[in-house]
Amino acid sequence: MTHYVQAEEEVAAQRPKIYTVNTIRVTTFLFGPLAAGYLVSQNYKAFNQRDKVIVTWVIAGIALILVCLVVGLTINVERFPKFIVPLAYAWGTQLLVQSLQGQQINRHIATGGKTFSMWRALFAGLICLAATLVLIYALIMIIDPQALV
Repeated sequence: MTHYVQAEEEVAAQRPKIYTVNTIRVTTFLFGPLAAGYLVSQNYKAFNQRDKVIVTWVIAGIALILVCLVVGLTINVERFPKFIVPLAYAWGTQLLVQSLQGQQINRHIATGGKTFSMWRALFAGLICLAATLVLIYALIMIIDPQALV
């Protein structure tokens, strides 16, 4: 019986860690669509669904463009609450992750699989935010170099 328990622990230790739906939602709210793309793509890698990783990054890129457009269109609107945009894309990401990965995440956790800490997700989100800001700055410089002077 002891060998069975040890074998089960070894199998659980060999399985990759994943990000939970809640971790993805919070990180997405704080750091944006690229952070969501990173966390979701890492889950797909852990679930051995590498074909969905590129699709995830494409969707994250499109979401980033849409968020930038919405922010750009609403920046001068006085009565538009600024928290609505991150709240909307965090909620949308949660719904997508729950429907696309929810069962796998729940199964992973129920069978003793490990999850990454919120701190790791937040650090990854911070890196994604930095990348987002560099991309936006580069685009602004390409479109109108005098805009930031």
